[in-house]
Amino acid sequence: MKKMKLNLQFFTGSSVTLYKDAGVTTFTASPNSSVAKDAEVTLTVVFASGYELDEYEVIAGGVTVDPATKKFTMGEADVVINLKSKANNKYKIVESCDVTINGTKTSLTKNTKIIYSANGAIAGVECDGTAITLDAETVKQLVKDGIIVKI
Repeated sequence: MKKMKLNLQFFTGSSVTLYKDAGVTTFTASPNSSVAKDAEVTLTVVFASGYELDEYEVIAGGVTVDPATKKFTMGEADVVINLKSKANNKYKIVESCDVTINGTKTSLTKNTKIIYSANGAIAGVECDGTAITLDAETVKQLVKDGIIVKI
C-alpha cells in the first residue's frame, strides 16, 4: 500500500485583520478567515457623522483596496488593513472673504502658507484645513468660485 502525503496548506486560507480610527463606527470584511487566494473580499464601512474616507492603509498582505467598490482580491498572505478617516468639512481657504447668509456675516480667512526652498523658489503650500459649517449650497458656490478647496 502506497502512503499519500497531504499538504494541508492547500486546505487553509489566509485571514483579514482590520483596524479603524475613531471616525469609523463599522469596519468588517467578508469573508475574513480561511480566505482562499484570489477570493474577492468585500469591506463594509460606516463612518461616524462628520467623517469620510482618508485612506485604506495596507499594513500587510500586499493587496489594493478599490475605494469605489470597497473590495480587494486576496493574495497568498494574511492581510492587515488600517482604515483612516478624516473630517468631511475641512477646506483650504485660498482667498479671504466675508459671506453673509440671512444677515449673519461669516469671515473666511486664508489658511494657506507658502513654503520656500533654500534658494527662494516656491517649494509647496502648507494647509491644515478649516472646518466650514455653512449650508451646502453656499459651500458649493464657494468651491465653484475658487475661494475654498476641499481637502
